[in-house]
Amino acid sequence: MDIRQLRYFIGIVEAGSVSRAARLLHVAQPALSQHVLAIEADLGVTLLHRTARGVIPTEAGLRLLDHARAICAQVASLPDQVRGGAAIPSGEVRFGMPGTISEQLGVKLIEAAAHRYPKVRIRIVEAMSGYVLNWLRDGSVDLAMLYNVEDEKGLTLHHALTEDIQFFGIPTMKKLPRGESIGLGAALNLKLIVPGPAHGLRNLIDRAAKSIHKTLDPAIEIDSYRQIKQLAARGAGFGMLPTMAIEQELRSGTFRSWRVERPALMRRIHLGYQAGKPLSTASRAVGQLAWTSLEALVRNGGWRATWNDAEVLQLYNG
Repeated sequence: MDIRQLRYFIGIVEAGSVSRAARLLHVAQPALSQHVLAIEADLGVTLLHRTARGVIPTEAGLRLLDHARAICAQVASLPDQVRGGAAIPSGEVRFGMPGTISEQLGVKLIEAAAHRYPKVRIRIVEAMSGYVLNWLRDGSVDLAMLYNVEDEKGLTLHHALTEDIQFFGIPTMKKLPRGESIGLGAALNLKLIVPGPAHGLRNLIDRAAKSIHKTLDPAIEIDSYRQIKQLAARGAGFGMLPTMAIEQELRSGTFRSWRVERPALMRRIHLGYQAGKPLSTASRAVGQLAWTSLEALVRNGGWRATWNDAEVLQLYNG
């Protein structure tokens, strides 16, 4: 068994099929299959379940996957560790982001990195925050932007900013709140369009409702912010989303919004990475660049949020 075989095994599991991995890795499919068979023969265990749709790892395969990722990460960081601070950032950085953050930050980060670190390739992977958190835990991504995570074992988290969650609807809706704010209890009594239970924002609303001994009973559940806004624009109900998600509609007059109070609805955004695992020079450079780019967005008004001035970013370099 060698490092190349471990990389191939990781690629097969992440791709979900040998044929797809062969295309991504630019290796002939029969050769990949032979590598897996060789590893299974060396270890004396079955590593993959073969199905009509592809492959999934066995329990033994999952254990090998964890070790293989750790070994490959250590090998990849070895040149940086030897060269130390003199290393020029190079290589791939896998960065997990929820879609709403990627919309604001992704293109800016890629452009800035291409200008400053031409030998670095950023691979941005989008999903809901919970999925991104799992990817960070299992090493599928090197860095991640995450919503509302606290004291995650095995992770280092840097609190970047805090943003308000706004209650909003079209100006012609009946039962519009008076003033500039609405109590959460009153909002929960109205017709609401919110994400489903697996969504991080929904979990935030559910926890806040529970704190005032209320239960959220939405009229419509849909995870897409875009579709929540579309339904709200048609008068199907009120929504609760971050300010930046409805900024354009507020400017155009499509929606009115109100602060949510008693309790206030706010979410924190963190930059995270695995604790105790040395980051490559490229990952440290991209993480720092993401931090400064995000701060610039907030300072310049491109993202309506409060920047956490108390947090000084120091990425672990081993």
